[in-house]
Amino acid sequence: MNKFSALSVINIVTCILGIWIFLKDIYTVYTHGRNIVKAKKDTGLGIFWGISLIFWCALLWFDIKLYLSYKNNNIINNIFTSIFGIEISISNIIRSLRSLEIRENGIYKSGYFYKWDKIKSYNLTSPNTIEFKISTFFKGNSSFEFTIDEETKPKVDEVIQRNIAL
Repeated sequence: MNKFSALSVINIVTCILGIWIFLKDIYTVYTHGRNIVKAKKDTGLGIFWGISLIFWCALLWFDIKLYLSYKNNNIINNIFTSIFGIEISISNIIRSLRSLEIRENGIYKSGYFYKWDKIKSYNLTSPNTIEFKISTFFKGNSSFEFTIDEETKPKVDEVIQRNIAL
């Protein structure tokens, strides 16, 4: 019985962690300002995490049916694991939809958000390509390129010049 209790506590804590990650991703979508321009859509990761979500939902359904049939308490641990898998899949779907975009309060790159104060500098490498240099967690330097359309270029220039002091 103690083994079941310890494993259940770990699974509950894991599900709470998954809920926190999910809510944090939802919160960041709303607090990072209006979307100015989205550079590219990364559908590959979205498809992968969508298939993962379907897998975890099917597994959850199977585990719930199994629990209702046999009332085996060990199956509850599988249910918590499936719930955590669903939470992580939804969180990563949200991140994959924000692959590379400029927003009012910063820039998304591969699901991570860089506020304007983390961006050290930028320069135009071609008429429609901007290279951003960012400061990372371990004080290392990183950079990425962002290609924009002609019709959104004035709006992007305005937002960048307003937020990045060179």
